[in-house]
Amino acid sequence: MLNSLDKNLLQDETIIFSTKKHWIIFFLPVVLTIITFFFYTNENELVLKVAFLPLIATVVAWVNQILLYLTSEFAITTRRIIMHEGFFFKHTNEMRLATIANASVNQSLLGQLLNYGTVIIFPFGGNPDPFLQIANPNVFQRQLQAQLDKITK
Repeated sequence: MLNSLDKNLLQDETIIFSTKKHWIIFFLPVVLTIITFFFYTNENELVLKVAFLPLIATVVAWVNQILLYLTSEFAITTRRIIMHEGFFFKHTNEMRLATIANASVNQSLLGQLLNYGTVIIFPFGGNPDPFLQIANPNVFQRQLQAQLDKITK
């Protein structure tokens, strides 16, 4: 699943669990597509003249979210966590498991129903690092906790 991560693994390091951004990130582009459709199906001349504005916003939103989805990689390995997301604005975190104090998951009611949420990594002596709209966040947290337990024994 995470081919680019496979190339960057350390010697004797294997991926335990991996996931991506959740498909919910496409909600805004879908809404914009519906709005753009209504602009173009309207018979009012003034509305038709400005219909290109929501079209531009829709195209930009789709391109941004597709690139975000394609470039998102979240993995737990036998030695570290690797979290990459973004194309235009990159957000990356690679941390050795020994430097992680804890991880938490925040989910809205919709997130609980659709299985997505925010994973927050708490390092020892550092600032928490949130990763938003991750698919399977509870499995990610459980797998991370299991790996943390293995290294403390």
